[in-house]
Amino acid sequence: VVYKRQGCTLNAYLVRPKSRGEVTLRSADPNDEPVIDPKFLSDPEDLTKTIESVRLGRDIMQQAALKDQLKSEHFPGVNIQSYSELENFVREEARTGYHPVGTCRMGTDDRSVVDTQLRVRGVDGLRIADNSVMPRIISGNTNATAIMIGERAADFLKGNHGECGR
Repeated sequence: VVYKRQGCTLNAYLVRPKSRGEVTLRSADPNDEPVIDPKFLSDPEDLTKTIESVRLGRDIMQQAALKDQLKSEHFPGVNIQSYSELENFVREEARTGYHPVGTCRMGTDDRSVVDTQLRVRGVDGLRIADNSVMPRIISGNTNATAIMIGERAADFLKGNHGECGR
């Protein structure tokens, strides 16, 4: 962050990370918060791509159109150059884009939480209709997908109970 001066920031995000986190129950008590382990960068390819994105960002900022406009790199800093230094930086500073999906994955296998009509396996009368049912994240903002999932849930419910208002 640059205070009292002009500056710019270049960010990169993995839009299709391979690392898979998990949400598990802490106990049988429904009042206990779940255990959330995002397992960021647990897949070696995610780590490599993130380090490459830092290097690419540096290359972009050194192009003729930008180079003369910039005085210095503040973050991660010009002293961070080797692969291991960049790995330490990435592991310490990398953040999520805050669009988690897949914690209640939809599917046809026994490990999926909901079936293809969004019904929770083993719990009668309960459906999940949010991005947690997505098996994998999409390459863009998840808002439109959330709306689509809600629309499909409405269609399923109308199909089970007739048209609303009749």
